[in-house]
Amino acid sequence: MSAQEQPLVSIGIPTYNRPQGLRRALESIIKQTYQNLEIIVSDNCSAETETEGQTETEIIVREFMEQDERIQYVRQEENIGLFYNKKFLFEVSHGEYFTWLCDDDERSPEYIEICLEEFEKPNVSPKLLLVNSFSELKDPVQGKVLAVDQGCTTVGLTVSQRYQNYISSIYKEQAAVGDLIYGVIKREAIRKAMASQPNLLAWDHLFLAQLSLDGEFYTIPQKLMRSAPGGLSNLRGMSEKEKRDKMVKSQRIEDFLAIHKPGWVHVICLRGKIWNSVNLSLVEKLQLIVWSDWYYLKFYSLRKIQKLID
Repeated sequence: MSAQEQPLVSIGIPTYNRPQGLRRALESIIKQTYQNLEIIVSDNCSAETETEGQTETEIIVREFMEQDERIQYVRQEENIGLFYNKKFLFEVSHGEYFTWLCDDDERSPEYIEICLEEFEKPNVSPKLLLVNSFSELKDPVQGKVLAVDQGCTTVGLTVSQRYQNYISSIYKEQAAVGDLIYGVIKREAIRKAMASQPNLLAWDHLFLAQLSLDGEFYTIPQKLMRSAPGGLSNLRGMSEKEKRDKMVKSQRIEDFLAIHKPGWVHVICLRGKIWNSVNLSLVEKLQLIVWSDWYYLKFYSLRKIQKLID
């Protein structure tokens, strides 16, 4: 199959004040064995020193644009926050499949190709919405692997089982990286989930909860994704308030309850997603809401106890 005959895959890269990480990300993407790509970089108004009217971020992207005509660059006139920057990237893309890539992450050369092979298998379920792989959290300087995310596979499960499998995977040690959101996802699935997704802390967990109700996930048991510690992923040593304040500022969250009672807002949003699902019966909805509330409260209580012990 020629590149023109392949389904178009859009790659959205939100970036802010991280030019050298962005260079690594772009280097990994232009080396993909899968050729029919649309690569869009959205610069969230990086506050860098300009050289001849261009920031270092823009200079790096335009350097890559000279090598690869698939790359596009957009600079936001003001910082719109991480959530809206990611939403913008999806809205301006055109691919049948879409994936986000952080500006300090990398992908193995065969990542997109292997993910698409899962979607294109002869007997694949039409319910398959998202494919990703095992992912490493790796220090790019020391070369040390800090954690491995083994993802979440829900193929063949019922709707309730898919939701339970995903929600429980968030709190397992294997989910230390949390890279499921950066898998290759069908465009229509993202469009539907984003239409009702508010800008909240941990919005990605709510987004993926919606996808788990709508269809299936598959995680390839190969380490084809790599994340670097930095930005919001590097919050160790901060108090809970400091972590929250940093994330609120980064995402430009303004809702009072979303800032001060994020846990309860999270629970209420999950209830709404379950209740509005067209794939569940009334009894299944009620049962899943009870389970969802119980699981969250159990985890929250255990976390409180652990803090007292520490």
